[in-house]
Amino acid sequence: MTQYLKVAPSLARFVFYFRSILTGSAAREAQAQAFVVAPFNFSIQNGAYTLASTNEKALTEVKTEILPQTFMQKPDPNLFLLYAQPSGILLFKSRNLKDSANVAGKLTSPSMVVVDTIFHNQVYVQKSANGEDYSFDICYSLLIDGKRYYTDFRPHDFAAFRYPLVHHKQLFMLASQDTGHDMYADKGYPEHFHIAVFDMQNGGIKTRFVSEELPFRYGNEFLDDSDNVIKSEYKAEDQTFRIEIKGLSETYKGVWDGKDLKHLK
Repeated sequence: MTQYLKVAPSLARFVFYFRSILTGSAAREAQAQAFVVAPFNFSIQNGAYTLASTNEKALTEVKTEILPQTFMQKPDPNLFLLYAQPSGILLFKSRNLKDSANVAGKLTSPSMVVVDTIFHNQVYVQKSANGEDYSFDICYSLLIDGKRYYTDFRPHDFAAFRYPLVHHKQLFMLASQDTGHDMYADKGYPEHFHIAVFDMQNGGIKTRFVSEELPFRYGNEFLDDSDNVIKSEYKAEDQTFRIEIKGLSETYKGVWDGKDLKHLK
């Protein structure tokens, strides 16, 4: 269960203000957007889907780099983290990800993105020694600094955990990918965790820190407060924030001091 810090009235107002900008005007603007297109495609085909966004040959050839978004004036409720692999990921101008002429450039650093539409195109299945392996042709329509791109590289969402560190004027967030189960491409089983910390600036947020993938496998189907698997504690005496995530067979523990993240045993 998440443990909430008791704060003075002025700090409480600060927390309320920041939460309101995450759920206020930005939420009203997003209501008109179609967020999911064809959530389940049961016309399963044999074979395996290969990500277009991680094509090594294309990544080597593309010279245009897309700058990551590191500031957002009005945090959007559909805010995600796009965490690129070391060689980068390709972003496209349209949903046609197989056409090299549609490559807009490559992203090589973590970026805030707003995902407004997810296109579930096709489910593939391939027989293996473990039974059946599923892969998914999914295209994400997203905005980086207001400019639209398309990618089949799965963004990380911040649905599991957000905590305002009022003494540091920071927002501590946990990002993960829903890896799904069988034909359900993005329903549950969150993995590949990162911790992201943002500075609060006049109602907006600016990226301060994004961790490498946490040395941790969660292994459970869901991750939210009702599952009682995330515990956190803010220690006023040294202004450190501790988080613990209890997985199926592993537990992650870390501490953030306002500048650095330390993994605990």
